[in-house]
Amino acid sequence: MRSLLLLLPAALLVSCTNLIVPGEGQPLGDSAQATRILKSSAEAHGNPWQKYRTVTASFSGEWSTIAARVQPELVDANFRMSSVETYETRTGKVTQTHTGPGGTKQVVRTSRDVSVFYNGEKIEDGARKDASALVADAWRSFLFGSSWLVDSAADLKVLKRDKLNGAEHVLIQGKIKPGFGFSSEDYFIAWIDPKTLYLDRLQFTINGLESTQGADVDVVFSHFMKAKDGSVWPTHFVEHVRRPIQIKAHEWKLDTLSADGRKLK
Repeated sequence: MRSLLLLLPAALLVSCTNLIVPGEGQPLGDSAQATRILKSSAEAHGNPWQKYRTVTASFSGEWSTIAARVQPELVDANFRMSSVETYETRTGKVTQTHTGPGGTKQVVRTSRDVSVFYNGEKIEDGARKDASALVADAWRSFLFGSSWLVDSAADLKVLKRDKLNGAEHVLIQGKIKPGFGFSSEDYFIAWIDPKTLYLDRLQFTINGLESTQGADVDVVFSHFMKAKDGSVWPTHFVEHVRRPIQIKAHEWKLDTLSADGRKLK
């Protein structure tokens, strides 16, 4: 990332965020309390990671120009404008078909490896494979939220409360090991509304690429949809890079959703 940062205006090179760095928050509550809160949030969302075997979703959105310049491999904006994604919850397998001006990118992510195809041609480029694995893992956490975190996270702790859009939220810090993509570990902070118990924001480190080690981002979820079966899903997503620079990276929406063959959206 260092060489790419040299391309940006100096004013952008300082992060002005007051958000706690994931993994560095000082705990106020123990693991048992944090686990109870996170499980309650998962239940409020209908526990989709535990409830379903296969979930298919389609998304569309826009990348910021600066994000594409800073992290071209991770953003891959020439291909990642819209996508159709299938999540197999029992195995953790993720299959993604991305489309954009450059054509089609297909990603098959398993617990051990990732396969990537551009317009039908398999690639072996290490950086692009690493980036594709990180994206597949991260988007699993975006769609399934607290339900996936309950199943995957460790070292949970309650942090001091903070406000998002004027509303006070409970903050739960934890660790994902192995982390997103091929990272050995990543840290996160889940922002949970104590009234609805919905997960409204997820901060996390992105150590799965050499160029993003030490960086962290966050995604804010909104426009929650309650399906006929009672499950609750975010349908609008906004991602910001918080460190080492602070920029808006991506805004996207959930277009369609089905679970175990039943249409939910």
